[in-house]
Amino acid sequence: MIVDGGSFLTRRAHAREKVDDTNLTGMERLGYAAATIGQYDLYNGTEYLMARMEGRGFPLVSANVFDESTGELVVKPYVIVERRGIRFAITGVVDPGTTTGAKRGPEMPDITVANPVASLQDIVPSLREQADFVVVLSQLGITQSKDLPLQVPGIDFIVVGAQGTHSAKPYEVEGTVFLQPGQRGQYMSDYRLSFDETGAYLGYEGSATVLDDKVPADASIALLLKEHKVEVSMLQKRTAAERASGSRMTQAEPATYQESCIGTEGSCRRCHQEQFDKWSETAHAHAYVTLEKSIQATNPECLRCHSTCYIDLPADGSVAVAAELRNVQCEACHGMGTDHARDGTYGAVSGEACLACHDKENSPDFDLATYLPKVTH
Repeated sequence: MIVDGGSFLTRRAHAREKVDDTNLTGMERLGYAAATIGQYDLYNGTEYLMARMEGRGFPLVSANVFDESTGELVVKPYVIVERRGIRFAITGVVDPGTTTGAKRGPEMPDITVANPVASLQDIVPSLREQADFVVVLSQLGITQSKDLPLQVPGIDFIVVGAQGTHSAKPYEVEGTVFLQPGQRGQYMSDYRLSFDETGAYLGYEGSATVLDDKVPADASIALLLKEHKVEVSMLQKRTAAERASGSRMTQAEPATYQESCIGTEGSCRRCHQEQFDKWSETAHAHAYVTLEKSIQATNPECLRCHSTCYIDLPADGSVAVAAELRNVQCEACHGMGTDHARDGTYGAVSGEACLACHDKENSPDFDLATYLPKVTH
């Protein structure tokens, strides 16, 4: 039984609807049993969320998200799922702070988010009567989630959402088992329940699996992802062509770069040939090629770290990075060439410069001492 702890939609503008629809199609193909509403899912309002979920093969559940105009719950409060004769009641809650817009995203005046503890206190007793196990998909983060077993008796499992870090092993609070898979689909919490021949529950075992290259790709999902990337790339190329011909007027500003950025490999090469040769053998020198191979060369989110002096490209990917600014060139790490000085104050590379791209989202295992020698020249 696969469930999702919420925030499965994207907040980013880059091909938003296509990204979300592809993601949800993948969840369907993998056989998700249920998901809950997270703060990212509400970023564009409930109308957008409902449009994305229409006709999907798995339900959204939430016990504390209400339509402000009607006072009714936006989605089902729970779902009962049966696996091999065992019934699981699955519900979910989200942080009321989601509606303030203070965390991420605009305000959402079309919904009201009730107190998650009170909402669960109302529903869990009924779920205990209908199912063998009660599962809560919690979009509350780790601190609030850990308080739930103390305030709401009867919860067997809590899947912790809205929490960036993962837990390699399950843990318990007041007898409630916590599964904490982290963010961005980098880990999957894989746990198995054991029963004896009479059906009595014996316990659980499992861990969080790192979804890296060692995990075989599902052929259906791999094909879906490739088709998605090709479709988005073709759409962006058409948009770029229309923009270039002047047939499509948009409000997006043209691509801009800092005038103080030299941005060409040859500029530094004239005086630093030895360093240039060494740099040419590093992954930084081929950073743009990796985007082309993965059909992401028009994705502004990726170009931010695979080009040099990138400042502002339209979010729809309709303008490409100029050829002379592709790859992670000298100025990406050493600073603007116009700041060059011969007194030894220019060019030092700090860990902070690396962390601009090697952050927790894109490079969770980054270690400066390990990575820096690979690009030192």
